[in-house]
Amino acid sequence: MKKIQLFLAAVVAVMMTSCVNFKTEATVDVEVLKAGKPVADIEVYKFKDNGLGEGTTLYKSNASAHVKTNGAGVAHFDLKSPDDLDPSNVAGVELSDASTFFFCTYNAENTRNSLVSVKVKTGDKQKVQLIIDDQPRGEED
Repeated sequence: MKKIQLFLAAVVAVMMTSCVNFKTEATVDVEVLKAGKPVADIEVYKFKDNGLGEGTTLYKSNASAHVKTNGAGVAHFDLKSPDDLDPSNVAGVELSDASTFFFCTYNAENTRNSLVSVKVKTGDKQKVQLIIDDQPRGEED
């Protein structure tokens, strides 16, 4: 009897995973600029807004991913289901999901020095600019 229950549980698990299509659901290219010029080889960190807003971006350890910019100063992020967005196809039914993401860079002291927010929905291919501000706080003109 236990073998039959185990077999049925395995069959149900296989059937459920075959109904959900996990894949890249959207892409975001983050162009990093400093003094108007692209910045190569800098880490860009991705955060999904979980309802706390940009407060989670104060510490890069909260990031769900990070990518180094290429020679043109662009970091490419593939937003995948189920981690970033909900699956676009569940049991043959097309779904559309939208979420807000934050992209940040940090200076040598691990202080956030740039932030951009973008709302992304299933199927999007977006490009955003992230401008690094290295001016120390309290010394604004």
